[in-house]
Amino acid sequence: MAIFFFFIAVFIFVIMLLTFMSTLKPKDNLWFGVSLPGFALEDERLRELQISTGKMYKKYGFLLILFLIPILCLSSYISLPLIFFYVWTCAMVLLLRIPFIKAHRAATQLKRENEWFVGEKRMVRIDTKLSLLKKKMSLSLYWYIIPALIAALSFTIPVPEGGIEILRMAGGTALGLTVFFFVIAVSFNRMKPKVYTDDSETNIQLNQTNRRYWSLLWFGMAIINSCIAVITVYALSLNGTASTIVWSLGIFFFSVVPVLGIFYVHYKLKQFETTLLKGEHEILYTDDDEYWINGTTYNNPNDRSVMVPKRLGIGTTINIGTKTGKSIYYGLFVFVALLLIGTGWMGVQADFSTPTLTADGKGTVSIKYPMYNYSFAMKDVQELKLVDSYPSGGRRTNGVATDTVAIGNFKFEEYGKSKAYLVKNSPPYIVIKLPEVYVLYNAKDATETERTYAELQKGSGIFH
Repeated sequence: MAIFFFFIAVFIFVIMLLTFMSTLKPKDNLWFGVSLPGFALEDERLRELQISTGKMYKKYGFLLILFLIPILCLSSYISLPLIFFYVWTCAMVLLLRIPFIKAHRAATQLKRENEWFVGEKRMVRIDTKLSLLKKKMSLSLYWYIIPALIAALSFTIPVPEGGIEILRMAGGTALGLTVFFFVIAVSFNRMKPKVYTDDSETNIQLNQTNRRYWSLLWFGMAIINSCIAVITVYALSLNGTASTIVWSLGIFFFSVVPVLGIFYVHYKLKQFETTLLKGEHEILYTDDDEYWINGTTYNNPNDRSVMVPKRLGIGTTINIGTKTGKSIYYGLFVFVALLLIGTGWMGVQADFSTPTLTADGKGTVSIKYPMYNYSFAMKDVQELKLVDSYPSGGRRTNGVATDTVAIGNFKFEEYGKSKAYLVKNSPPYIVIKLPEVYVLYNAKDATETERTYAELQKGSGIFH
């Protein structure tokens, strides 16, 4: 698990570092998130700023990779690599912002001192023909019924008793993400059309293509996430290697495909824009730096658009100057915080909780463990024994397997299909045979395991 998080972290790091380092070169009339006239881009002071900022990125990048290496020492746990990954990712985002913000503020200061303004300050251009065609550019929002139905399908797939919590979590997350992408699509539909040139037909063509591509991307991501939910739930019904392969494919698509999709759409649109603007058109620039906080966050209460093109990276960002934008912006922080805390807490429970077996006096035995609760009737016990050796050949089909515990659904060479609640290297182990499955249980303390075994013997009337 630690190795998996290590490579995911490296992948995210490379994407983030390339995104920030892309600001080292001028992009159209933007440099370090500051709009500048063409002649200013040759200023020697900006070139020096470019070199010093590049050195800072390399320094911080080296430190981040160095601080990531200790995650490989946490392979015995689930929660610790997960929490380490979350903390490191947050630190990475904050640290990589420092060189950019410093460069942005320095470039802004140079712009003010030299009065380098672009075009007309706060210039407003309205292309009437373009505005009238705005609603005809994007994919219909009714298409989002499809990913919602796919996500709902995950709730209908039969799963083992121990997988109910995972089913609810996967299905609920997919429905939540479908709503999220729907909201993003609605916000895109409300974006103000961009005026690129003084030619209406070119503006219409560029905006239509732009909106069409992005609306298809959001819809595609909603479809992919809903399908991943179904794949995740379906994997619960599989055994051994097949389950692992399906889970791995689901994680791959969830992690990589959306990122590749965003880069592909951005590349295609930039390519199309460059081709179309090669003609005799006059390209229009505006100077709205005052609405960009540190060159990354757009805050313009005079602009009704919820989504606007980014200055850092690719795609769009949120206008927090609108009520809707502010709600989405801060709502995302709350959602991410809850997601991180929730998954982190689940990991801690998996690592540091121990299964507890109790008999209620009414003939029912219950085993409690986060997400893998199980119960059976005492009268269904066909065989009961206490063994000193850990079962061999265990294959996890759905559950938790670390160096310290084995919890969930397993297949063992000696017992076949089994419900395992085992603390490794802490013999003895209780083996309970039921009509269709074995239940294997032990506590950390051998005395506690023997006490539980005696209680089960008394309740079942089976003495080995």
